Amino acid sequence: MVIKAEREMALRRRFGDVLTLSDLAAVLKYPSVGAILKARSRGRLPLTLVQMPPRRGWFATAAAVAELLCVLEDGRRHVDENEQRTPKPTETIDPEKTY
Repeated sequence: MVIKAEREMALRRRFGDVLTLSDLAAVLKYPSVGAILKARSRGRLPLTLVQMPPRRGWFATAAAVAELLCVLEDGRRHVDENEQRTPKPTETIDPEKTY
């Protein structure tokens, strides 16, 4: 498991303190910058984007992206743990009954 500080340092080394939409598309595996903008406009982007005047466009901090990736990894880990449990049958099968 990668801790948030390690992930944030890796993002800072690669992209700097601030990620552009192109950077976010690469890191979050979105097909395009347009897909990120559409997700943001629909309220489906789990990340806060900011504007930095006088620069154009939207940006995210490396810390915010690292936090999101850690949350996503933690959620995946819980799903993986649940999938490893053997589900109990909800009904018994009667061998005499024809189905």
